[in-house]
Amino acid sequence: MFLKKKTKIYAPIEGKLVALSSVEDEVFSSGMMGQGFAIEPVSETVVAPADAEIVSANEKMRHAIGLRLKNGCELLIHVGIDTVSLKNQGFSVLVNEGDKVKKGEPLLTFDSQLIKEAGLQKTVLLIVTDPKELSLENGISSLERVKAGDSLVMVLK
Repeated sequence: MFLKKKTKIYAPIEGKLVALSSVEDEVFSSGMMGQGFAIEPVSETVVAPADAEIVSANEKMRHAIGLRLKNGCELLIHVGIDTVSLKNQGFSVLVNEGDKVKKGEPLLTFDSQLIKEAGLQKTVLLIVTDPKELSLENGISSLERVKAGDSLVMVLK
């Protein structure tokens, strides 16, 4: 009998964990993009939530990073609601497609003041876009303060 190894997903940024269903963007809150969670951040650096390969990181979409875990699952980290309208202003990508990253390694930074001045929300979302038929379990309860790279927020098994 083969046992499936659990993959732990940690908070990609420090802040307050919130339910994905409470996010003010129907594409994310409805689960259309996949399951996951959101964080109301208190910092401006997004880190790798697990060891992974960067599959999407480019200058045309600096507000989002795509990752592939060792088990094949794919994740999307998206900074802000409607931040695509900023046309990459205030975002810096720190990795390249094809890079291998370790949990806690910085992926991107953003200017939360610029997002606020544009009248947008800086909510950071982590979505499992391709779970590879694995089940997802929340690691901690909603509304809890999480620390980037340290707080377990989800388990894939």
